[in-house]
Order: sequence, then C-alpha cells, then structure tokens
Amino acid sequence: MDFKILDVPTTSISEVKKSPTIVFKKAKEENTPVYVFNRGDVAGVMLTQEQYESLTNEIEALHERVLDLEVEKRLAIKDLKLYSDEEVRGANADQFLTIDENDGWE
Repeated sequence: MDFKILDVPTTSISEVKKSPTIVFKKAKEENTPVYVFNRGDVAGVMLTQEQYESLTNEIEALHERVLDLEVEKRLAIKDLKLYSDEEVRGANADQFLTIDENDGWE
C-alpha cells in the first residue's frame, strides 16, 4: 500500500544512528514529526514526547466522543426497552456496591 508522504522534515536511518537527538531536536523545532527513510522507503516516523502525548490524548478524546455519539444514538431510539437494576443484576441488586476510585473510570 502506498501512502502519501506529507510535506514534513525527513532524515535517513544512517542519520538516526549517528544522532537520534538531532532528529528529535528537528521535530521539536519544526513542531512536526520527522519521517525516517531507509533506502528510499519510509522506515518510521520520529516524534518528540510532547507530540506523541498530544496525539495520544487527541485519539483518546476522539474515542470518547465516538462513544458519546453511540450512546446518544441509542438513547434516541423511540421504542427502546429499558431494564431495571433488579432485572439486570437479579438478587445482587439489593447488595451495596463497592466503588473503586482507582478503576480507571471518572
């Protein structure tokens, strides 16, 4: 599969081997990823830590938005069948739930 190469800085594997720090510096200075080529083919892309974390946070936010939209779509169904807590959890519905503050949910 051929990908369109963006108009971003590039370097070679040889240059990365010599000094990866210079490549990270270039990515930071130009505030963009740096494509790394090996014999004319893209071998990878180098990002600063800040760039990587920013992309990761953006992806996470987009996933959350998709989930929100899916919930909105399901709740918009007119003849939606709803179930009570007792119908879902049965006898456990009367038991007190322990909330784990460190379970990853907000």
